[in-house]
Amino acid sequence: MTGDLRYEDPRLVREPMTVAAGPPGSVLALLGRMSKSAFQGRKLGEAFDAWKRMIEGDSGICLGYAASMSSAGMWPLVTWLVERGYVDVLASTSANITEDLLDLMEDTRVYRVDPEHVDDRALAEKGYYRFYDHIVSSKKYDQMETLVTGRFFDELAETWRKPTIPTSRLLYELGLWLDAKGFPSARGTAPAARPSRRRWWTSSRTTGSRPTSWTTP
Repeated sequence: MTGDLRYEDPRLVREPMTVAAGPPGSVLALLGRMSKSAFQGRKLGEAFDAWKRMIEGDSGICLGYAASMSSAGMWPLVTWLVERGYVDVLASTSANITEDLLDLMEDTRVYRVDPEHVDDRALAEKGYYRFYDHIVSSKKYDQMETLVTGRFFDELAETWRKPTIPTSRLLYELGLWLDAKGFPSARGTAPAARPSRRRWWTSSRTTGSRPTSWTTP
């Protein structure tokens, strides 16, 4: 009941954002101060507080990784989180996996466009695919689908005789295949399926890899 709320609780005082004098402050300190502000700054700070409690506690952490975050250039951040044990389960769309590979192919360039004033017909005529506010060469994307993922699925079909395959095993096989084919050494989320990084689908807690202190990338 709203009549029972005690609005004058000191813990609920909204605090103005402060600018630290001297050397630049840390992002962690900034997020902590934001939780005492309002609107979306407050929500961002509260989300950080919740995530920090999850990392420092015994919660399983699942990160939902929606497309097209890899084409947007977010994959280094996700890789950083996974490698340090800040994420136990990564639930990704398949598009992020293929876009990881695309970004690691030689001479791949992703360009920003204004989504409100873009001419898709003109882009298509010039040989580009659009991901909302960024574009990539359609030729390069098609090469990724036919020469990389297409070939992988063809070869996998020759050795995997069961009617279905778990996603974890599919990524494991993809990692083996990428290594065998000499695919460029990768830092993205798709190549994290390589044997040395099996935390892609297993809890990092089982390996004792979750750090006890906070560091920033």
